[in-house]
Amino acid sequence: MAIDPARFAGRPFVTLLDESQYRVEPDGRTVNRTRQVVQVLDQQVARTLSERAYGYAASHQSLRIDWVRVLKPTGEVVSDRAAQEQESQLPAAMTNPVYQDQKVRRLSLAGVAVGTIVDVAVTIEERVPSRAGDFLFRWNVNGADPIVRSRFVLDAPLEFTPRIVERNLNFRRTEVVRDGRRTLSWATNDVATFQPELFASDSNGVAMTITVAPPSAWSDIARWYATLARDRYTITPLVAARVDSLVRASGARTRRDTIRAVHRWVAQDIRYLSVALGIGGYQPRPPEETLTTGFGDCKDKTTLFVAAMRRYAIPANPVLLSLSGKPDRGVPTIFQFNHAIAAVRESDRAPWTFADLTAEYVPFGSIPPNYQGAFGIVVLPDGAVEETTFPIPAIDASQSLMREVLDLDSTGRATARITEEALGWVADGMRAALGIPLDSARRATITRSIAQRTFTSDATVDSLVTFDGKNFAATPRVTYRVVAPNVLKRVGEARLLPFTPAFLGPARNFRLLAQELESRGARRFPLDAAQILAPAVTITDIRITLPLGWKAELPKNVSTTSFFGSYSSTWTQEGGEVRLLRRVSGGRGIFPPERIAEVIVWLKTVGADDYEFLSLRPAPVH
Repeated sequence: MAIDPARFAGRPFVTLLDESQYRVEPDGRTVNRTRQVVQVLDQQVARTLSERAYGYAASHQSLRIDWVRVLKPTGEVVSDRAAQEQESQLPAAMTNPVYQDQKVRRLSLAGVAVGTIVDVAVTIEERVPSRAGDFLFRWNVNGADPIVRSRFVLDAPLEFTPRIVERNLNFRRTEVVRDGRRTLSWATNDVATFQPELFASDSNGVAMTITVAPPSAWSDIARWYATLARDRYTITPLVAARVDSLVRASGARTRRDTIRAVHRWVAQDIRYLSVALGIGGYQPRPPEETLTTGFGDCKDKTTLFVAAMRRYAIPANPVLLSLSGKPDRGVPTIFQFNHAIAAVRESDRAPWTFADLTAEYVPFGSIPPNYQGAFGIVVLPDGAVEETTFPIPAIDASQSLMREVLDLDSTGRATARITEEALGWVADGMRAALGIPLDSARRATITRSIAQRTFTSDATVDSLVTFDGKNFAATPRVTYRVVAPNVLKRVGEARLLPFTPAFLGPARNFRLLAQELESRGARRFPLDAAQILAPAVTITDIRITLPLGWKAELPKNVSTTSFFGSYSSTWTQEGGEVRLLRRVSGGRGIFPPERIAEVIVWLKTVGADDYEFLSLRPAPVH
């Protein structure tokens, strides 16, 4: 298998063989043996490949190291076993801890060096499927690194027909029937590579993949989850008393008031903690257990919320989805989902309103942007399914606004009154930043940061007014005053007002980005508009009151619009007031790769809006 390193000059390694043999049974039991043979061409990679790790779920899977070999290109064996092998429980993350039964097998290899070949084969067996008959396997044929030979083999009983989705393959599979089983093989040599590209969409014609799943329907998934969760919506007297108490304390008068009160309680007062032990990975805990422990994962918090809603005869159901927002709608399997939220009706004839009970800073009626427009399933009480696409808010429903009123005197002293405000999903970050009350230390840290990015380190900040990030009724707004003793620089008769980050905007970054895009070769991936500019509106409104009789040499105005968004920066002076009004608006949509030329032109146009200072001319002295 060894290759001449000269063929891959500049590459750190080459995968000589990337192989997987996947054996599946109708009940969902699987055996997956993977083999990777890698030729090392770089010392850093040699160190990396000397340590290997393989994870598996000990409660229902087994892992076997079939072999570990280090060889010379001649075939001479350097070592035929791991120098050291160790297995341990995967530690829980301390931020939003995940309690799970994942184990990891670590291998330390001896003799790995530049020019050697590392050959490792590992088998993972799924003994007890989470849902009978369910599985999911995806084989990535190509990627950024060279592969000399890629091979995937699917072995299934003759009477069983799994769902197979092939994407962008430039070769055909073969089929062999023997002893009551069907073996499908996909094999190709000298696999074409591709490099990651900026703003690339997921719907592309470049990445070659093979997906294997059961011949299920989404109704099967909904019925399975409904059965698991059916007895978990019981409201015990303890839970009923707690829910009734908080609804009364909130002063709720309407159905909407009740929904919002319960949503706030579950989202903010029940601590999020991911629990994935045994069947707990899919079956929610009873509401009383979540209440008494004070924590729960996404499905626990959703179940508590749904149970509380049903107590008040408000229609509510769990919804299964993917946190990444990118499940394949055409491949029904539980492994497409890793998250649960709730759907509730604010009135009998209203459409579903979705609530993510793990997003403690997202108000009721909104969902995080990562799965807006994505696919999910509503699981109805009888086990029926309702497929749904999550709502996408209008672009201008999410805004970031910064207003600055700056008074400048002839000595260079500047006093600025600044307001920062956010709407829609843009406000989530501001709410999270202020979700913890400000003590003196945090307040001091914030004011120092404001001073440095507003003027200079010798500026002082006072009159800081914030809001409670956990209060969904509060407008996400921060106001403060900044005073700087001397912000002007004298050059001859002119006075220069250096531009702070608020004045500068994104122009310089956009210009550098245009240069990077131009330096790359022909584009292959389609463009995702939302990755170029976020689907939101950013407004900067700065008004500068100059000393009497002063004039400003205004920068040029810039305005440009393209398929992914718009940018305008307008300078005006009326009397003694100079105003900068900048507006940036993003967009959505998937567009052909050749439109990258328009992106570069747009970025260059905006990049021209890059000025370091505002030149001011004092009034003439008579």
